[in-house]
Amino acid sequence: MRRLIANAPAVLAVSLMLALPTAAADECAAPEKFAEGVASSPRWDWRLTFEPSRRTMYWAHTQGWWPATRERATILTSRKTTDGWSAPEVASFSGVHSDMDPAVSPNGRTLFFSSERPRPDGRAARMDLWMVERHGRDWGEPVHLGDAVNSTGDELYASVDRHGTLYWASNRDGEFDIYRSRRERNGQYAVAEKVPGLVNSRLRWEFNPEISPDGRTLLFVRLDLPDALPDQGYGFGDIYASRLADAGFEEPVNLGPCINTAGDEFHPTVLWERKLLFFAKDLGRPSDFYVAPLVLPWAK
Repeated sequence: MRRLIANAPAVLAVSLMLALPTAAADECAAPEKFAEGVASSPRWDWRLTFEPSRRTMYWAHTQGWWPATRERATILTSRKTTDGWSAPEVASFSGVHSDMDPAVSPNGRTLFFSSERPRPDGRAARMDLWMVERHGRDWGEPVHLGDAVNSTGDELYASVDRHGTLYWASNRDGEFDIYRSRRERNGQYAVAEKVPGLVNSRLRWEFNPEISPDGRTLLFVRLDLPDALPDQGYGFGDIYASRLADAGFEEPVNLGPCINTAGDEFHPTVLWERKLLFFAKDLGRPSDFYVAPLVLPWAK
């Protein structure tokens, strides 16, 4: 989910990492469109995620802007070949119901996603969180994450650390905030809680969380609502970062003009071991994916 939510050259990652941005926008390596004609398409493209090999990716697409249309979203997949990224295929667990925001766990054994498919008891749902587990070369049947995680609102954009703690955005209280739930030893999830610290604000929306594998760095999108507060970002939606401290996540820091513009930046995904940030950008037309070096504000 974004707001509520031909092939890249093989040398792209290397070239980007060799041109790390510093403080000023004119010193940055300009973000480059990623997988044009495949993941970046004439449609609206939503949330990109990669398997640990980095040779298989997943994302969702719609024809119109979701959620205004709430049309059916479909999760697609593509594999890296010697000729670039393969033509998109519908993921094995998608294509019937409205599914979006795929997120592969750090170990590659689980994929989380949001779906409007009926709940196990047959009740209709808005976007609930589901997961599929790896069985051989493919994914198993979708499993609903239950009422400890899901609510009567929309649950969107899951991300998980290597300890199994799940992060996502929910509007269960009327506005979007970021929540988390720890996975217990029995495999069930604890009751959802808002992430502690200073990430969630009272008069803005926070969503699209991307947690680092060690659980100590959180990227997310903050949306400036009209007339709520003076504009504190570069555009309608900006990507922020926050570090975990003893009392929770610290005051978020805008990633700055190297990433954020007067347009709308959202859906951050990080290849942490490569320090590469993938994100979606809306420039007044259907969104596409871009890639740039990730430089955290406190590392400058």
